Amino acid sequence: MNMKTRNKIGYSIYILCFFLMALMVQSCAKANEEFVHETNTISQMICKGSLSGGEYAGTIYEYNKKGELMTGSFTNEEINGGYGIIMLSIPESLRKDVDLTKVYLRATVTYDEMITPSLLGYHDISGDGIIITVKSGTGTTRQYRVRGVYE
Repeated sequence: MNMKTRNKIGYSIYILCFFLMALMVQSCAKANEEFVHETNTISQMICKGSLSGGEYAGTIYEYNKKGELMTGSFTNEEINGGYGIIMLSIPESLRKDVDLTKVYLRATVTYDEMITPSLLGYHDISGDGIIITVKSGTGTTRQYRVRGVYE
């Protein structure tokens, strides 16, 4: 294969890659409104002492902007600007098996919500616990304090 043929092949591959990239960028469209959620709440949180251990469901307390505990059903607008507290209660008899300074957490949110910091790995939820932020598909945020206690 001579040098001119190699250059033509290389140039053709370059042009093809350019067009493929342009096509991919063009297909990145803004999401339809029906697929974007304003929700920035956690509907469930699970705590595990180990990856293969038992699961403990947390109790979620939602507060509005005035710091009032919301009970029953409520809308996102009613709690907007508020915060949440998630209490994970571990039976006292399992104190030796479940170390609150090294637990795995799993949260249930809608598909376009993001939690920071990430819940990957283990977390220390002893004492004051940790604060996580949930960001909705529209960009609104809500903070949660996640704490663990032995009961």
